[in-house]
Amino acid sequence: MVTVKPIGQKRLLATAGRHTVVTDRKLEDGGSDAGCTSGELLLAAIGSCATGSLRNFLDKAGLASDTLEVDVALEPSANGDDRDAIAIAVNLPAEIIEKRAEAIEAVAKSGRVVSRMVLGSRVIVRCQPTSGSLNPVSHQQGLNP
Repeated sequence: MVTVKPIGQKRLLATAGRHTVVTDRKLEDGGSDAGCTSGELLLAAIGSCATGSLRNFLDKAGLASDTLEVDVALEPSANGDDRDAIAIAVNLPAEIIEKRAEAIEAVAKSGRVVSRMVLGSRVIVRCQPTSGSLNPVSHQQGLNP
């Protein structure tokens, strides 16, 4: 369980067990930018879940996970009427992506946090090479209306 309470101005204190996190609004939104916004924390949770699942997958496959980096963003719908999609960009060397793109996409959506998001949101996974490729390998998978 996580408990959240106001602590002054636009700041909030979230407590999870013995850990605490301060959230805030950006300066332009009337906050003091003393912490991540709640939306940024949500994206961090999704990214952390996907990265942990991917690290475990790569380690079990005997592939290096030290270059793994995952970017998570909200991506507006093309027609502007639908909710934003959750876009997960998996950055790995091209040779890993070329051989394992489908598995990487599935694993990125398999963790407890991300799999729950997939149930009610559009989740897009893209593999992005980090070296050695002039033409990025990009896959879109898992669009849920």
